[in-house]
Amino acid sequence: MQHFRGTRYLVLAAAVILAVGCLAAVGQALAADESASPAPASSPAGEKVQLKIGWTQDPDNLNPYIGYENNSYEIFSLQYDYLFNSYPDGTHGPELALERPTTENGGISADGRIATVKIRPDVKWQDGKPLTASDVAFSYNYVIDKQLWNWTMQTAGITRVEVVDPTTVRIICAKPKADLTSAGLPIVPEHIWGDVSGWVAQNTYQNKPPIVGSGPFQVVEVKKSRYVRMARNPYYWGTRPTVDEVIFETYQNADSMFQELKAGTIDGALDIPRAQFTSVQNSDTYGSCAFNVLGFNYLYMNCYEGQSLGNPVLRDLQFRRALNMAIDRQKLVDVAWGGKGEPGSTIINPDTWSNPDYHWEPSPEEALSFDLEKAKQTLEAAGYKDSNGDGVREDKSGKPIKLRLWTPTDSMEAQTECKLITDWWTQIGIGVKYEALDAGTIDDRFWHYEGWTYVPDFDVNVDTTSGYADPGQTVPWFITAQIENWNEPCWSNDEYDKLNNLQVSTIDLPKRAEQIQRMQQILYEAACYPVLTYPQSLEAYNTEKWTGWTPLNFGGTGDDPGPVFGAAGFNVETYINVKPASGAGAGESGGLSTTTIVIVVVIAAAVGIGVIVWLVVRRRGGRKESLDEA
Repeated sequence: MQHFRGTRYLVLAAAVILAVGCLAAVGQALAADESASPAPASSPAGEKVQLKIGWTQDPDNLNPYIGYENNSYEIFSLQYDYLFNSYPDGTHGPELALERPTTENGGISADGRIATVKIRPDVKWQDGKPLTASDVAFSYNYVIDKQLWNWTMQTAGITRVEVVDPTTVRIICAKPKADLTSAGLPIVPEHIWGDVSGWVAQNTYQNKPPIVGSGPFQVVEVKKSRYVRMARNPYYWGTRPTVDEVIFETYQNADSMFQELKAGTIDGALDIPRAQFTSVQNSDTYGSCAFNVLGFNYLYMNCYEGQSLGNPVLRDLQFRRALNMAIDRQKLVDVAWGGKGEPGSTIINPDTWSNPDYHWEPSPEEALSFDLEKAKQTLEAAGYKDSNGDGVREDKSGKPIKLRLWTPTDSMEAQTECKLITDWWTQIGIGVKYEALDAGTIDDRFWHYEGWTYVPDFDVNVDTTSGYADPGQTVPWFITAQIENWNEPCWSNDEYDKLNNLQVSTIDLPKRAEQIQRMQQILYEAACYPVLTYPQSLEAYNTEKWTGWTPLNFGGTGDDPGPVFGAAGFNVETYINVKPASGAGAGESGGLSTTTIVIVVVIAAAVGIGVIVWLVVRRRGGRKESLDEA
């Protein structure tokens, strides 16, 4: 799932002791650097051209079978190529296939079950070895055979992929596959992944830099909670990028990131503070965009029918519906998101697809609209009463109801939402214990096991994510088979499962849209995964120093053509096209932000006084290893 959810890691260690005088000298150098003028008009010969992008959350893992945050997908799109890749507006980006197979060009069989795909010849991996049809077949069969759930939505319906010759593969499907040429799957090198078991691949495998793919850039260095450095791929088959390196810098504070953008230390920033966004709009120095590319902010409740540590009241449909009625979505947009967004309804965003439109919107009669009195009446009718008048209702065993409400610490907007929701739910008589927790801690509670038994240990969580370009790859998140994986509410519905099996192979697009709309309706009525808002992400980038920023032409607001980066991997063209503007400077080799330099000095100082701190916060406990460090 392409999540915005992030995990924070802190590793403080060093191997040398610096004298106090040396530290003072470093401090003086930093002070001089702070007051120095911007980079010279053009980079001296031999210096690397670096593009520096700031964001406020680490990619969770650079193993494509584990990582699922949006920032991870941004890196995956530069590290790997896909056989096919599609965007919601019908356009598509770089692909290894020479052309898309159709029945008209003979690439798809008359019965729609077999696709023959020619791939580009003479493509090389980033280690110089040839990429062949064998690697493409391996990448698909690896997911199918090992059930690597990060990508099973893309391979659904495919039985096998066979090698025809070094530049041709044959994709065999059980039935016609509706999303065959819109399912993006990273093509990985068989000579690296071939000896990695499926369990290890999606649980513990650490593909250490330099990571090998075939995309335009290669991950060559990773420092947890600090940066990911990618170098241009000299073997790239497509247009040669101008920049030598792309550095993604992680900031713990969005205000600090914004100030470094204004100072010219970084060239672009994602999720800048909403209060400061207006200062870069209509600017001669910066481009900016408020955008939503398939993103939605949501709440999920623990409905697991098996062994669970969640509050059992959440298995009651009427109880969940009452909680839904006690959420003012417009207020969430106005207060938590500063008006930058729209109230949410379902997991398939509105105003995204046309001919057909896959979005389903509840009618006024069906909508679980904000109504505290109706929420109270629903709870009363369902048997949840406040028998002692203390303001907190009891469950059917007589125990006061108290829900744990969590959200990750790296989202101030979600924290504001939780405070509002806590107030509304308290007003209808529900006890709430709200906490902002590290995302790794939340993941550990979600993937909680007792021995080999899955025992989810949470009640209600608030988070933000984004769906796939093909809506038929988003709706499978909630099938029964995805419990313990993508199915966050741990919810099951037979009709939903059957409809998903149908939509995967329905080639008639209007009919497929009806199936996907009905699936949204079922999920909405189950009230276990209420979509709260469709928030806008805010980005800004320096147009005085750089040219070639390439908008997505999708997801922007008003006349804005859309984001130029930060859209979970849809913006490969920007990284290929961007280049220093005439008369503008480019970053020097190895240069990092002032924040990063200060961290290094603090580490050195700590070592200098004999303190070595080694603190690693891992995500998902033993199930998923964290982002690796070089």
